[in-house]
Amino acid sequence: MADPDHQLNLLEKRHHLTQQLFERPYSCITYLLRAICHGRLGYPDLAAGDAYRALLLADEISDDSFEFHEETLETYYQDVADKDPLDGLSVRTFCDDIPDGDLSSGNSGCKADVSLDEENDTALDGIVRQLQLKCFACLSDYLSQCGCLRSAYDFAERAIQLDPHNMILLDLRRKAIQTYNKRVLEKEPDRTQRDYDPREELPNQGHARRELYPWNHHEPDRFSEESLDFLDGEMKKVAPKCEVRAVSLPILETTTLSKPSAKPPKTIKQLGVFAKEDIAPNEIVLQERSLLTANNRLHDPLCDACSAPLPPISALRSPLPTCPDCDDIIFCSSTCYDLAISLYHPAVCGKPDFEAIAKDPSLREATSALYLLLLGRTFALSETQNIHPLDLTETKYLWGDFTPLPPPPPEQQHMRQLPFTFEDNILAPLHLLTKMDIDIFASLATTDTWIISTLFAKFRGVASARMNSRTGTPEVCAVHPMWCLANHSCAPNVKWEWSEDIQFEARGGEHIVQWGEVGKGEKEGGIKEGEEVLNHYCDVDLGVKERREWAVGPLGGLCVCERCIWEGGREDRKKETPSGGKQDE
Repeated sequence: MADPDHQLNLLEKRHHLTQQLFERPYSCITYLLRAICHGRLGYPDLAAGDAYRALLLADEISDDSFEFHEETLETYYQDVADKDPLDGLSVRTFCDDIPDGDLSSGNSGCKADVSLDEENDTALDGIVRQLQLKCFACLSDYLSQCGCLRSAYDFAERAIQLDPHNMILLDLRRKAIQTYNKRVLEKEPDRTQRDYDPREELPNQGHARRELYPWNHHEPDRFSEESLDFLDGEMKKVAPKCEVRAVSLPILETTTLSKPSAKPPKTIKQLGVFAKEDIAPNEIVLQERSLLTANNRLHDPLCDACSAPLPPISALRSPLPTCPDCDDIIFCSSTCYDLAISLYHPAVCGKPDFEAIAKDPSLREATSALYLLLLGRTFALSETQNIHPLDLTETKYLWGDFTPLPPPPPEQQHMRQLPFTFEDNILAPLHLLTKMDIDIFASLATTDTWIISTLFAKFRGVASARMNSRTGTPEVCAVHPMWCLANHSCAPNVKWEWSEDIQFEARGGEHIVQWGEVGKGEKEGGIKEGEEVLNHYCDVDLGVKERREWAVGPLGGLCVCERCIWEGGREDRKKETPSGGKQDE
C-alpha cells in the first residue's frame, strides 16, 4: 500500500515541475523529470505523455530548421545552468534519476558532466543523443506498464538503433516480449513460442487509470446547490417540464445475482431527470441541440455544427450558409452558422489539414476516430471562447465514471480503466492540436495529457452515436449535456431521436416496452409528476444477456434494472429446471 506521506511528497514535486513547465514550456529536462514523477505516482500513461513531449523537444534542440529550435535550445542552456530544487538534484546529473539506471554505454559519446558551453557543438550533439535515449527508454518502460507492448517494443527498438549494445535498452525490448509470452502461456498453457512470433503479435491496446486526478480543480461538485441550480436552469431551456435531482443508483458489478438479495445493494450518488408535472404519452419531453458533435466522413453532406443531414439541393429555396474561408464547410441553418461562428469555428477556420483528420477511418478505427474528433471540437470551443476545456458548459458537468474513493477491490479495478494506446491517447491528440496551430508546449495548461484523458473518460461515459446503416459502425457522435443526465433503463419511459436536435418523447401505445408475466410496462404510457425520466443507451429489443454484456462497457457493470433482474431470473430458472420438468412462474 502506498505511503501517504510519500504520495504527498510526489504530488508536491509534480506541482513544482508543472509550474516550471509553465515558466519554461520548452524544457526537455523538466518534462523528463515530471515523467518520472508521474510514473512513481502510478500514472504510466501520463508519464509516457511527458516522455513523448520531451522526445519532441530533444529533436527540436538537434535540428535548427525545426519551429521551436531557438526556444528549446535557450531553455536547455538555462536548465543546465540551474540547480534543480528537488532534493538538491542538479539537472547536469538528472539522468541518474531515470528508472532502470544510467543509459550511457561505452560508445554513447556522452557523459553527464561533459562541458556544456554554447560553442561546444560536439558535446551538445552527445547530450541530445543521450536525452533521446532517455526519452525512448521512458516511453518503452511506461507504455509497457500500460499494456501497449507493440509501442513499447518499437520505442526500445528505435533506441537500440542508436546504441546497439546498451543492456538497459535490450532489457526493455526483451521485457515487452516476455510480458506477452507470459500472457499467452496463462491463456494457452500448451502453446509454445514456436507457434507464434511475439514481435508480430504484440498487442497495442492497453489501459490507463480512470479517475479524478488530485490536481484536477476544474471538476465541480455535481450535487452542490450551486451546481443543481445551474443544471436546473439549463434543463428548463430544453425540457420545461423536467428538473435535475440527486438520486441513488446501485453500484454495478461484472457478476450479479438475478434473485433478490436480503442485503441492500450498495449504491452511488448520481444525477437524474425527473418530471415536475404530468407528461402525456407521445409528448416531446426534451429537445436539445449541441455543438459538441463530430463525424468521421470526409465529404458526407452533414451540418458542420450539429452534424444533421443536409437537405437535398432540390428541396432548398435558398443556398445553405457556408464559411467563405473554408472549402466544404456547410451549415444546415443560419442558427447553426451563427452558433459556429461565435463559439468554435474561428479556431479551425481556413485549416484544411485539420478538417481531414480522422476522416474515413477503417471499421476498426471508427469509434476512436469519433472520440478524437470530439476532442478536436472541444479544443475549438475552448480556443474560440478562451475557456479551459474542462470548464466549458458542454463538458464541465459530464459524468466521467471516475474511480470512486476508496478504490474498488483489485478484481473490479478493470471496470474503472480507460482504453489507452500511444497512437490514440498521445500521438493523435498532439497531431490534432498541431494542425489547429496550437503550440503543444506553451498551451500545457489546457492541453496536458491528463486533461485529454479526463475528456476521453467523459466522452466514453455519455456520448451518443448514429450508426452507418450499411456497415453498422458509428459515423456521427455527439455529447448532449442535458440528454445524458437521464439514467438508463432497459424499460425506458421515453424514446429518443437525433437529427439537428436530440429529442425525448414519452412512450405510449406500441412503444411501451413489454416485459414480465403480463407486460409490466406502464400501459397508459406517459410520465407522472415526480417520476424519473428513464433513457435507454442500448437497443431494448436485445435479449437480457446481450443487454447486460453491452452495459459492462459504458455503464461499468451488468445492468440491474427491474427488467434485467426479472428476465435474468427467468433465464436462471430455465437452466435450473430439469429437462421435461414444469417451471414455476
